[in-house]
Amino acid sequence: MATQQNHGGVPFAIAHDMQHFRLLELPPEIVELLEAPNPPRLSIKSLPSSVASGTPASNPAYAVFCTPNASFQLRQVQTSNTLFITRPMLEAHGNEMPVPTTCAIATCSATLEMHPAHGSALAYLEDLLPLYDIIDGEVNAAANGKTKASIFPDVPLSDGEFERAWRETMAFEFDGSSWRPSANTLSHVWKSINAAALAEGVKLDSQFLTDDVTKAVAEEGYPTALAAAILQRLSNDDQDKEGPWSCLDRTKIVSFVGKVLLEAKRGAPPYLTAEFLDTWKDCVPEVCRKDAELKTIAGVYELPSTATIRLKQVASSATNAEASAPKGSTSSRKWHEKFGKTRQKK
Repeated sequence: MATQQNHGGVPFAIAHDMQHFRLLELPPEIVELLEAPNPPRLSIKSLPSSVASGTPASNPAYAVFCTPNASFQLRQVQTSNTLFITRPMLEAHGNEMPVPTTCAIATCSATLEMHPAHGSALAYLEDLLPLYDIIDGEVNAAANGKTKASIFPDVPLSDGEFERAWRETMAFEFDGSSWRPSANTLSHVWKSINAAALAEGVKLDSQFLTDDVTKAVAEEGYPTALAAAILQRLSNDDQDKEGPWSCLDRTKIVSFVGKVLLEAKRGAPPYLTAEFLDTWKDCVPEVCRKDAELKTIAGVYELPSTATIRLKQVASSATNAEASAPKGSTSSRKWHEKFGKTRQKK
């Protein structure tokens, strides 16, 4: 250990075996979390190297610092100044009395800065989750063999951001894998939910037991978890998302059904506008029929002619295009066919 000391100065020593450190500059919001009485768990995450090349927009993998609900990208900044990490110690030479000394145990030539990350959790979900599609009554999907819990740690965003995207996408776990539903699947399952509620006398815009509807939907061969994800996505903002009860928001129902119907028609000839409006009204609870108007989904559709309507080409989709996969069968029982005639059209 080398020591320098001028008369009357502070003894300074440099360790022979320097340690490795990185300095991390913390923004005020992180400092506030750390100084809280019960600081939350913080983590550093990144995409696994095996999938980094397939990240959205082909961006290289990078590390992010995550709080429960926000994420910050870590950037290394080089410095031309000599920066020492020191610690106090007692040092003695020969038979002299030990004296307090400041010892440099590491040098830092770079600093890690934190900047708010702007990655899209929705984009990562589209990249990581296979599409669960239903075509002509058959399931068209390829399993990934991954649970929700196993996917979360590998996404370079906070758990809160990822959880919000999971609910927004209506992603679900089924048969040992995680999935995102296609617009066609959402259309099928929603019609089953609406018809089951009608058959059971359940008012979707009032408090009801979630299981009463999801179990009826499962009888048609649809995953219970997907039906629950749709109900959770459409529930009132103040509804307990984890509780046994549900209460759907009328505005969300009408907007969701209109968008899904248009998106499920993507790539096919456009709807006749009158036909679309009739179908839309038939697919929502009776109390919502009067709200099924084009102004409710303004900005989502376009009118290629005076008599037709289709999904606006630049509008973001709820799901990606269909993915090829092995086919499996699903039940052909249809609640909406059995009970559709009980509805009185206005």
